[in-house]
Amino acid sequence: MSPIVVIAYLGLCAIVGLLGHDRALGFGGAFFFSVVLTPPIVAITLLLTQPKQ
Repeated sequence: MSPIVVIAYLGLCAIVGLLGHDRALGFGGAFFFSVVLTPPIVAITLLLTQPKQ
């Protein structure tokens, strides 16, 4: 796999991690799950959940 593709994928995962920083998972959890699953699935899940109080 090309290094550019890997960097782009990890960049998308980092963006999803930023979406999750105010959720229960936090940045690290959202980043981890977006690497393991796919960034769009985790992003949709994060957008459907409530921010932590």
